[in-house]
Amino acid sequence: MEPIKSSVDTPSTYATGRAGITFRPFVFPIAVFLIVHVVSLGVWRLFVDPAIAVWRYYPQPFGMYLFWGILVLVFIGFNFGMAGFSSLKQPLRGFAATGMTLLFAFAIAGTIAHGYGFLDPAFSAASNAGYGAAGLIVLIGFYGFGIVATGMGGWPWSDAGLSPAIGGFAQLANGCCLTVLGYFLLVYPNLSSTSVSHGVLLTLPVVIGWFYSVIVAWLTTFLIFDNWPWNMLKHRSHIAFAAFAGNFLLGTAIYFGHLALLKSILIPDEALGKIGSMLPSWAAQLGVWIVFWLIFWANVTGNFPHRFGTFTDRVIRAIACWSLGVISFVIYTRWFSGVVLHESAIVPGFGGDPLTWVDLLNFVMLIYVVYFEFFGISKIRMPN
Repeated sequence: MEPIKSSVDTPSTYATGRAGITFRPFVFPIAVFLIVHVVSLGVWRLFVDPAIAVWRYYPQPFGMYLFWGILVLVFIGFNFGMAGFSSLKQPLRGFAATGMTLLFAFAIAGTIAHGYGFLDPAFSAASNAGYGAAGLIVLIGFYGFGIVATGMGGWPWSDAGLSPAIGGFAQLANGCCLTVLGYFLLVYPNLSSTSVSHGVLLTLPVVIGWFYSVIVAWLTTFLIFDNWPWNMLKHRSHIAFAAFAGNFLLGTAIYFGHLALLKSILIPDEALGKIGSMLPSWAAQLGVWIVFWLIFWANVTGNFPHRFGTFTDRVIRAIACWSLGVISFVIYTRWFSGVVLHESAIVPGFGGDPLTWVDLLNFVMLIYVVYFEFFGISKIRMPN
């Protein structure tokens, strides 16, 4: 199965022919949803839960290692297309890829915080801020590496006749350049002790909220809209440039829309006063829930529906994902975060840190979908 599928795939190609329990199409997404949440909650209880975790690493360094795990998964699943693992049978393929992901995530993140951190205090493991600085690389990198393999179609390397492994390294180099440029333009000036105020392009809360809105735009256009409107252009190079830049324009509109929704409806007035200058970052807290449903809808439900015409199908998918994202945000902040996850309240009846929990959900879901290919369950094949 391809990672982060686009909806060009038909319903009959999704999760069929696997050994294990077979579910009807309506029940299959519910089963995957429950599996992802049960596994994620188990990890939370072991390593994160502020009240009852066996080994407590909340909020850091768990967040840093989690974010880097997601980025390494992008390397292996997106940029390299599972090269080196595809010859293995399940579940060995899933365990091998997961083990390699965790190994590289801990190695890279640990080297930054415990190695480079000695040279640059901004990344020092001596404080949670250092872990946060290392984790924020992933905020930029998720788009920098992911957009190359998805919306940009691997261009220009996909036209160069390279082998999957060499093409993956080329995409990796490309993504690295984009990530380093974005990080040192947007994020690092807010963290470095040598930066002065006029050297900051955007404050860190704005960077977090705005850039995550760009990620929401990218995954919406690629997963739900089949890379529309960028795919209306004729040349692959034009599509690639339009996809890369166009998501920034759309993401900016989403950012301001999310802020308006948060201020007017989703965050209580008393909580707004407590959040204060960090409010722009909450566009990411809402956006991460929408991203969960975008990935889930494209990879688990098969991007239902496929029967009403292209325009109508896309509109229904978008409404479903965004509505479920908003509903999930409300349930999480007003009940789930405090009662189930034992996170701190900002004000009575409202709190939590959606980015940590939902990114854990995304990580577990992508491991199960991309690495394990729904091992243990399958969906009944439906006629075209």
